[in-house]
Amino acid sequence: MSFPETPPPARRRGPSELRVALVCAALMLAISYSARLAARYAGLSTGEFADRSLMAILAAFIVLTGNSIPKRLASLACANGEAARVQAFLRFAGWTWVLTGLAFGLACLLLPRSASTTATFVIVPTGMALELIAWLRLYATRRRAA
Repeated sequence: MSFPETPPPARRRGPSELRVALVCAALMLAISYSARLAARYAGLSTGEFADRSLMAILAAFIVLTGNSIPKRLASLACANGEAARVQAFLRFAGWTWVLTGLAFGLACLLLPRSASTTATFVIVPTGMALELIAWLRLYATRRRAA
């Protein structure tokens, strides 16, 4: 009589992406709600603080998401070096998101409001375009290999 193999113990991971997203969303809601309450009942003008803090939380979320991207494992079903190319793409995507989030956060915190808005519309689409180009290159190499 043979016993079934015992599965290896589950590897503990850091905070899940869903948990990080929920915490960031809760912080964004709490800050905007408290700023609205402060404006209504205390007569305080918190518009710029609320906007900048929301953007800083969004930038932190982008950095945390970018940090988790390369930690995903490429599919073991990939054939002959394909997993290495996919993992290289994931590392590039992670670095791109981390640097995009850092630049976005610094722009939102340090620049004047109008320059911050302009920088946001330049930094984030540039990061997205870089990832799209890298993905298209990966897709092209996959089609050539097939």
